[in-house]
Amino acid sequence: MKRLCGKGAFVGRRARRRRSGVASLDAMLLIGVNLPLAAFMFWAGPRIMNLAYQMICMLVSWPFM
Repeated sequence: MKRLCGKGAFVGRRARRRRSGVASLDAMLLIGVNLPLAAFMFWAGPRIMNLAYQMICMLVSWPFM
């Protein structure tokens, strides 16, 4: 019983050491992936919405032209 508790405590410490740089990796992923993706969507979003609006208007109005 004593041996299992000691082993579990050692594994917990070991796992904690292995995850020491995960927060900085998450920050780099946020800066390197999500922010450029958001910037692209702010650039491309209005154009995509405008083109979709024009396509719907054309589909609705073509029988009357």
